[in-house]
Amino acid sequence: MASQSASLSPHQRQLLGFSTLLQLQNQARQAKNSAELAFLMVNETVSLLRYRQAVLCRKKASGGPVVEAVSGVDRPNRDAPYIIWVKQLFKHLLKKEKQVKAVTGEELPKALQKGWQEWRTNGLWCPLVAADGEMLGGLWLVRDTPWQEGEKKLLAQLTGVYAHAWQALLHRSTWRRHRRKKGLGRLARFLLLCGAAASLALPVPLTVLAPAQMVPVEPMIVTSPLKGVVKKFHLTPYQEVAAGQPLFSLDETELRNRNEVADKALAVATAEYQRARQKSLIDKDTSLDITILKARVAQKEAERSAVADELGRVTVLAARPGIALFSDVNDWQGKPVVVGEKVLTLADPGQTEVEIQVPMDNAVNLEQGAQVRIFLNTDPSLKIRALIRQTSYEAVAGSDGILAYRVKATLVEGRDQVRIGQHGTAKIYGRQTRLFYYLFRRPWAAARKTLGL
Repeated sequence: MASQSASLSPHQRQLLGFSTLLQLQNQARQAKNSAELAFLMVNETVSLLRYRQAVLCRKKASGGPVVEAVSGVDRPNRDAPYIIWVKQLFKHLLKKEKQVKAVTGEELPKALQKGWQEWRTNGLWCPLVAADGEMLGGLWLVRDTPWQEGEKKLLAQLTGVYAHAWQALLHRSTWRRHRRKKGLGRLARFLLLCGAAASLALPVPLTVLAPAQMVPVEPMIVTSPLKGVVKKFHLTPYQEVAAGQPLFSLDETELRNRNEVADKALAVATAEYQRARQKSLIDKDTSLDITILKARVAQKEAERSAVADELGRVTVLAARPGIALFSDVNDWQGKPVVVGEKVLTLADPGQTEVEIQVPMDNAVNLEQGAQVRIFLNTDPSLKIRALIRQTSYEAVAGSDGILAYRVKATLVEGRDQVRIGQHGTAKIYGRQTRLFYYLFRRPWAAARKTLGL
């Protein structure tokens, strides 16, 4: 074709170029989609003027470029070094140049000059600007020979048609995608709404979550038998003890002092009684004093026996085997206690149940025999089930100040996997209800409480 063009006269060459321009413009207007037009721009423009390679870029909404097509290939490799450099070049030219212009390496930033030296060539920047001034992208043409002014004018005419056709195709494809997505979105929303409305009628068990703790069954409360100060603990928390084993001891200093005083008082009373008896052998009138002194001796003996009995109870012994439940030894040593004050608990480790604190505002029908699932904090994967055996008739304030019902449940599965003192979360299953009531029960109750509905 080059030999044929060389053999033509200048007037014939002009007619041929004008015919080619009209043909390309007509093909651009007849393109069915943006991909077909992109292929035309990078591969068929060569019929109007010669170039070695063409690259087409599109400007994104964010302002950055996207390489859409490269001449001679089906799909451009966006990770290729040349494409990466051209993308940076597009980013620079899209901000500044809106006219067809031959680009030289001297006017490029330093970050692009290294790539220009590596791919040294004659480049022509052809911006694709729509009629309303919108920058759609650009066409980059390179060849070994310099670009002529006549060629720039031809490309300015051609790229104007390219930009008009490309804008129409891009807007049409965007509108179709939006319409398709909008139609599918409406159908999906309608189906989702219908499914959500139907699911509100599904039967579900009414459940409630509440904090739970493993507690002993019928524990033995060990209290202080005397008023005094705890002197020593003979065991550690959660230690197994046998019947008769020492648990803790009270300070016996005061009791020993009282015992010595009682012994001396008894000795004095006994001596006075003996002297009165001897005197009565001579003086018969002292018989009345003997009776009083004898009663005083009995009183002092009783006082000494009481003190001796208290001394015998200074060390508290375990009444039955079990494990000792208390917080810490250091919390009790040196602490004053009164008679009947709880010090620790003896429990049978094989007899364990669940104690649940159900908040009053979230309570359901806590019927006897209702199923309970326990999720321990230490290992939530354990399968532990229980049945409610007892529920308090009124809510009481817990340690956190929240009113709650105390519920006790008997373990029916996983008894050997728990120990006394473990904490977790209990899920109580109530009667069957509809999903609508399950979801809106608490908001409904809050609305009635606030608005009086």
